[in-house]
Amino acid sequence: MNQSPTTAAAPITDFSGRWVLERTEYLEEYMKQSLGTDHVKHKFPKDMTVLNVISQEGNSFRLKVITPGGVNETTFDVGEQWQEQDSTGDTCIVTSKWLNGKLVTIAEGKKTVTVSRELRGEYMITTMKCKNATSRCIFSREIS
Repeated sequence: MNQSPTTAAAPITDFSGRWVLERTEYLEEYMKQSLGTDHVKHKFPKDMTVLNVISQEGNSFRLKVITPGGVNETTFDVGEQWQEQDSTGDTCIVTSKWLNGKLVTIAEGKKTVTVSRELRGEYMITTMKCKNATSRCIFSREIS
């Protein structure tokens, strides 16, 4: 029996675009787990403006997250490992991978945070997990 050494590559999901936060689910509990209760001093406003600007070429990403608190920009290649500071200022090691069409990043430091991004129709669903808390952020593509 001859077996071909080639296998079909899984299609890559294209996340390119400007994504505006529509709504969140369980964000406050997630923030308490990931940042610690000392960092969460008030409720997050329901109309908080968050924008994800994603540039993607194959497995290379440039992700800019714009919030009222500032701008965080990360450039990475899926499958590579990099070091960055988390939102509390601690250093963490981040890895990324494709999993069933989802882009999954895992940041390991004092705490482990897993973030997955997936497309569902015209929405990008970002699911964040830390300890026992899970939050979802639903973004819609900004129409220019």
